[in-house]
Amino acid sequence: MNNPAFAKGRQQHAESLCTGATQWLKGFDDHLSQVQGLALGSRKKYYFFAGRFLAEFCGMAAPVWSSLRGEDLAMFVQREASRLKRNGRSAPGTAIRALLRYLTFAGAIRAGLETAIPQMPRWRHAELPRYLPAAEIERVVTSVLDDTPKGRRNHAILLLLARTGMRASEIVKLTLDDIDWREGHLCVRSGKSRGERRLPLSQDVGAALCAYLEHGRPPCPSRTVFLHVVSPFGPLNNSATVSKIARRALTRAGVLRTPAAAHLFRHAAATGMLRGGVSFKEIADVLGHASLQTTAIYAKLDLAALSRVSLPWPRNAP
Repeated sequence: MNNPAFAKGRQQHAESLCTGATQWLKGFDDHLSQVQGLALGSRKKYYFFAGRFLAEFCGMAAPVWSSLRGEDLAMFVQREASRLKRNGRSAPGTAIRALLRYLTFAGAIRAGLETAIPQMPRWRHAELPRYLPAAEIERVVTSVLDDTPKGRRNHAILLLLARTGMRASEIVKLTLDDIDWREGHLCVRSGKSRGERRLPLSQDVGAALCAYLEHGRPPCPSRTVFLHVVSPFGPLNNSATVSKIARRALTRAGVLRTPAAAHLFRHAAATGMLRGGVSFKEIADVLGHASLQTTAIYAKLDLAALSRVSLPWPRNAP
């Protein structure tokens, strides 16, 4: 996947490394893209930490892989992780393990060095996902609706987030060909899992999409559903654009200090399904989760159900 900004950043980073290290770094990125099939966002993270490690390991000299020691790897990962917060602490170790697997694949090092990378403590489901009640979600969604092309576009986007639980990146990639009006479903292609799933097209989402396509979407040869509302009319840049639309709508409705704005709607969709009696497996299928463990976090938001199975606090407990 070509990305001019990423290519420029990779070139600038590579210029600070020696020629030999640059070749290995480029080979690593090509391996991640062509062999592992990683998405661009993951490749950026892996490339960043791999570049930092190579700059530290070999400096201005060509890397001598036979001198690579487990202690060096562990110290680098621990130092990088100490600068990060929460779940981000695992990123350096994940990136360096991927680099070591590539070097093993290329025959540069022996297998097994990746076991020297320490595992960062991570408590799964230690925190509640951010959640907005259904009434607040409806207030935010309706706050953007007006008769302008921008209002119709943003209303359709927020309804998709709130009703289907689609990711912001999936909404950006949605095309006219992904909407099956006859059967009443959407075909969603996920860049994260590289799979696709079908989601039901509810009446209100369908009506919002129709209103936008008929009275808001500018003429454009692109088959992408959502476009910029000012010339030159073209597809939205990336998922960050959807997140900005969601954040501005939240702010306009008086919902402040909310990180991961677009994901709030996804959480609301999942929690609504759970409280409506939908099984974890069905929720996972709708959200595109590869593992039920990811879906299980939403069980903590069903406080009514949790209260029915919780034990009473001992009367004489301190």
